[in-house]
Amino acid sequence: MNQVIKRYQADPNKRSEISLYSDQKNDLIHTFTLKLLNNQEHIGFNIKDNLKQQKKLKEALFKNSDKDIYTYVLDTLHLKNLELDADMYYFLEKLRTSLDFFSQEKDVKSISTSYLLKLEGYATKTYVAPSNLDDFKQHNFQEVLDNYQIKLKTYTEVLHYIQKHPSQVLSKNVILSINLKWILERISRLITQVFPKANGLQSAKIVLSLVLLVFLLALRQLITALFVKALDYVVRFTRKNVAVQQKIRNSIIAPISTFLFIYSFDVSIDILYYPHPTPPKFAMYLGVVYILLFAWLFIALFKAYGAALLANLASKSNGLRKEVINLILKIAYFFIFVITILWVLKQLGFDISTIIASLGIGGLAVALAVKDVLANFFASVILLLDNSFGQGDWIVCGDVEGTVVEMGLRRTTVRGFDNALFFVPNSELAGKSIRNWNRRKVGRRIKMTIGLTYSSSREALQKCVLGIRTMLEQHPHIAKAGDMDSTSEQRLHDDHHALIMGRQDIVSVNDLMGYKSNLFVYLDSFGDSSINIFIYCFSKTVIWGEWLAVKEDVILKIMKIVEECGLSFAFPSQSIYVESLPKDKSSLS
Repeated sequence: MNQVIKRYQADPNKRSEISLYSDQKNDLIHTFTLKLLNNQEHIGFNIKDNLKQQKKLKEALFKNSDKDIYTYVLDTLHLKNLELDADMYYFLEKLRTSLDFFSQEKDVKSISTSYLLKLEGYATKTYVAPSNLDDFKQHNFQEVLDNYQIKLKTYTEVLHYIQKHPSQVLSKNVILSINLKWILERISRLITQVFPKANGLQSAKIVLSLVLLVFLLALRQLITALFVKALDYVVRFTRKNVAVQQKIRNSIIAPISTFLFIYSFDVSIDILYYPHPTPPKFAMYLGVVYILLFAWLFIALFKAYGAALLANLASKSNGLRKEVINLILKIAYFFIFVITILWVLKQLGFDISTIIASLGIGGLAVALAVKDVLANFFASVILLLDNSFGQGDWIVCGDVEGTVVEMGLRRTTVRGFDNALFFVPNSELAGKSIRNWNRRKVGRRIKMTIGLTYSSSREALQKCVLGIRTMLEQHPHIAKAGDMDSTSEQRLHDDHHALIMGRQDIVSVNDLMGYKSNLFVYLDSFGDSSINIFIYCFSKTVIWGEWLAVKEDVILKIMKIVEECGLSFAFPSQSIYVESLPKDKSSLS
């Protein structure tokens, strides 16, 4: 192609066709790069013969260094031709032996750069024929020189193309690595036998692309099942859990099916364009789609396997808390999102290292801009470490009161008792006192004061106080000291084993666990209109509805005891005492 282009450049009538040959040349280079790593494709140089010829020419040049200048220059050009071929051979061998599945684009650029520098060094040298040559020798010299320069230009263009498009050297399309030309020729031959007027090659490409499309789409269920089966061998805890396996299969079938659907179209389009390459923009945007599909699949796997694994750990007595699991999941999703964005930007041609470096330079500005976000994030970590509350706990913090719905990276969601939803920044929760009503294992307080009339006798009051105290001590739903059963005790011990270990002499274990059983019934005070009895006890249950029922039962029993003692409840009243009346009754009028 370069030879044709050079000839056409000298012919004004042919210059308009140069662009067509340039496009064909680029297609040839692209096809060449796709075959580089295929060991079934021979390089085309016999390196042993090449080295033997180089040795002979070097010996000839040494003997003829000062005799025949014309022969010396021609032998030098022939030697340079052989050296060019040898350099290209070693370059291709270097690519085949150095690159593997884990190689990156920078590896291709590094190898091609070293050989490009050598070829550019060749280009700086000039060769001039002796001035006393006849026309035949002059023409012969110019032809050898032109061939050498065209070969040098060709090899340089190939290396420049590889350095500019290293991904094409690394691409390993399994379908197209087969001898596609041989398959298309066989299909084309069959089509022309049946339909003589049909375009055999074009029809063959359409038929093959449709067959592969249908074949890959039909394999979606099978590939998904094999994928799940393979994962089951790695993640052992899901083998016996049919529900988890089904959930995993349902979550990954969509991304795998979509991937196979897109991949089948990709292969079909590559076949339709064969032997020409697909448009670069199409390959670039298709790469973005693949990246997003991989991210989708990874998130689906993490949600299914990760959540199941963490839930399995959390179900153990010393397992992780739900809030910690939720935080780990959110952090993992965030990192997947960031990596996906960087990968997409790299696919679109952006320099990721420059972006990361710019983030480092602008780190201070970013930190100042997101200081509230960082403060809330670290506050969430502190709250988790302090174990101040958990999901489902009833808490009070400032003006916020309700049930904790979820602890996020930035804020905590609380559902108020009026069914309003509060979004509280974690830094606010970490900086204020928190009242957690759910940190009670046994004992919810019942506190009241009952007032009896001043007409009550001392004996009746003593009998009433004793009756109320006895009733509470015998009440099955009122907490008493030492009545916690062995099951509850064992449960409390398991829940707080790590916390209590070594701290029995430092903290009150019952208060730490949330167990209250105080019971007091005493005459308390002389009020303005009543003699007051103070009642202070705890129900065994901490559930609000059950506590209300226990409290109601206690009040009704107290009313019965007061009636049995012949006493009456006092109500606010005032008595007016007149010490004396005026003697002159007429003054009253």
